[in-house]
Amino acid sequence: MSGDCHGLARQIDGYLQAVSALKDDGSLFACSCLGPVAPQAAFDALCRALEIAPDGMRLQPIGSVVCSGVLCTPRQWLLERLHPASEADRQPLDARLFDGFESELAVLLGSAPRWYQLVSSGQRSLTSQLGAIWSVFVFGTERHAYVMHCSWDR
Repeated sequence: MSGDCHGLARQIDGYLQAVSALKDDGSLFACSCLGPVAPQAAFDALCRALEIAPDGMRLQPIGSVVCSGVLCTPRQWLLERLHPASEADRQPLDARLFDGFESELAVLLGSAPRWYQLVSSGQRSLTSQLGAIWSVFVFGTERHAYVMHCSWDR
């Protein structure tokens, strides 16, 4: 799809805000357009958008990221509650929520997006800029890249 990158980012961001309200666990999501660049080449644009220095950071294909945290993938961020408000909220959200998100992205972008994750060498803390617990994902097609910033601060 050749839609406006920023318009699509606002549409995706609206979906993510609805998921955040549904989860009701303090998770925050944001999506923005990084511009007419393939996701694997969007590192500089990402650093500018997040206002972070690139030192010790890199984009890595999501399938090759070794994660030891609670929420490591977009699917986990959207479906699992980090700090449930009540015992009744301990169950993850229905998996169809993420499946629908993936399907909608493929329709909006014209094909299934490729996903990358921002990884840090751990040499410095980005808590003040990105949140107490955070993940940053870059996704898109050859024509445009988007950033999905997931954080939890509660």
